[in-house]
Amino acid sequence: MFGSLVMMAWILCLTTLIGGATWLYLTYDQTTGTTGTSPRASLALSKYRKAVPEEANSAAAPSSTTDPAAARPVPAAPPAKKDTALAGLHPHPDPALLEKTDLGPLPIVGKDGRAAWRVYARPFSQVEKRPRIAIILMGLGISAKETRMAIESLPGPVSLSFAPFGKNLDALIESSRRQGHEVLLDLPMEPVDFPRNDPGPHTLLTSVSIDQNLRQLEWVLSRVTGYVGVSVYMGSGFATKPRALTPILSELKARGLMLVDTRENPLGQTKKIASEIGLPVAANYLFLDREPARDSIEENLSKLEARAKARGIAIGTAHAYPLTIRVLRDWLESLSSKGFVLAPVSAAAQSRK
Repeated sequence: MFGSLVMMAWILCLTTLIGGATWLYLTYDQTTGTTGTSPRASLALSKYRKAVPEEANSAAAPSSTTDPAAARPVPAAPPAKKDTALAGLHPHPDPALLEKTDLGPLPIVGKDGRAAWRVYARPFSQVEKRPRIAIILMGLGISAKETRMAIESLPGPVSLSFAPFGKNLDALIESSRRQGHEVLLDLPMEPVDFPRNDPGPHTLLTSVSIDQNLRQLEWVLSRVTGYVGVSVYMGSGFATKPRALTPILSELKARGLMLVDTRENPLGQTKKIASEIGLPVAANYLFLDREPARDSIEENLSKLEARAKARGIAIGTAHAYPLTIRVLRDWLESLSSKGFVLAPVSAAAQSRK
């Protein structure tokens, strides 16, 4: 019995010595000569984890001392913009032609007599003797795709008129002017069948006071800068009411702008009143795409040519429909060979009798 106890004691001692030696081996740091509490032996768990590229790990876990935004990709710098002056247009805004208001900047005639309708116009030679044709696309800024197509697909002398409640007007007008287009704003006016036919927000109405309409006009004019004037949008009812119409046209003149009379109503008095008060005005002859079909548009363009031959100038308005833009683009390629010149609409106002 005593022998068995001695044997068990020796086994216990031997086990203790072996365990201690093993612990020292595993924890001994050969670089410092000290022991630690973390064993050098470890389980190889990496093969059970999904491999992640080193770049992704570093991007996903930015340093806590660094702005997380710094880990985001830096977008490429946009291409340099073509200077407006290179397109032949005066840079905008011209501070001497603006006044600050609670609604935003409004155009004014400069102290030196300069007016926006001349300063921001696309240059055009007044010694040009060929019959002039002016094209205005209206309602831009509503459809981004169609607006971009009009800006980029049509030559610079085509004038572009933007809805005042459109989106990104500042950028669109800047882009238009860089492409050489002079620009206008659509001025929504009451049609004869209002409100069944509604031009949209900030429409000038015959049923409200003159002051209210002037305030609405200021809102429209304050949206952007760099435009030469306004195009009457609808307005078949408003155009027959001289009491409502005259103060609006007088304000446009006082602010150095021009007017495109779209002549929605043959009984309208817009051009007559504008001429009487000295407001530069260009009168539309034909809506080119009232019927948005190729044959109809091409027929109207032929009528426009005949008008220009007979009168020396003709103005056509259209919408920025993709079909209209394609037909115009094809037609414009042959315009010069037919003996016509494409003119900005401001040149049509300058040449009025």
